[in-house]
Amino acid sequence: MGLPQRRWSGPLNVTADLHIHTALSPCGSLEMSPRAVAASARSIGLDMIAVTDHNSMANVEATVEAGRREGVVVIPGMEVQTAEGVHVLCYFPDCDVARSCYEGIYPHLPDIANNADFFGDQVVVDIDDNVIGFEPRVLLNSLDLSIDELVAGVRAIGGEVIPAHVECNGFGLLPHLGLVPPNLDLSVLEIAWPHSREDVIRDYPDLAGFSLVSHSDAHYLRDIGRAAMRMEMAERSFSALFKAYREGCGRIVYRHREDS
Repeated sequence: MGLPQRRWSGPLNVTADLHIHTALSPCGSLEMSPRAVAASARSIGLDMIAVTDHNSMANVEATVEAGRREGVVVIPGMEVQTAEGVHVLCYFPDCDVARSCYEGIYPHLPDIANNADFFGDQVVVDIDDNVIGFEPRVLLNSLDLSIDELVAGVRAIGGEVIPAHVECNGFGLLPHLGLVPPNLDLSVLEIAWPHSREDVIRDYPDLAGFSLVSHSDAHYLRDIGRAAMRMEMAERSFSALFKAYREGCGRIVYRHREDS
């Protein structure tokens, strides 16, 4: 059993996938340009997406603009790896706030040069699919910021945080910390595709008190929208979306099956 799924009355049915990587992420395919991501999202019926590259936002503004052209709302975001080795999805109401956060976070990334032959290229791409640069530091590293410091910093500038794929051994909150720290005051947690809410709560009963969401964690175009959240909202906006998330109004939908 999870949270009772309350319907938030509103005129819009919205489907959102808030965990998508671009070609900037070392593990992201080079096909994941901002324009291709936005077009793929539109083609499968997504209304809102977030670009969440590892420890970087260099492709955010181009993806936001690509989303405007395609009629898809793109939320600026980033998947941060904290000092504990935990992945946390960070979201921002606009590009200016996102840029401010990134400028504060980047100095905490170890200054270790990327080895493209080993980790892959970390490509910065413009709205027209032109490669305009490469991220020189390897992005698959932990910042020297604790999860407490990260959460406090993001919230202080009006952002939202959701720990990513919390049950996964790789970078999940639960395997690394053993619990959801009460002092973080978290209400929303992401579970990994293709796990169902019921499966995760069976293994972690304490999660029944949280709003559990799921997204694609797409690194290839074919994976965009393989897991998403569907809900009713008054408008397609940052504040309305996270209000729905906190209140447990959404349900996880998969491309070939749905979990209510």
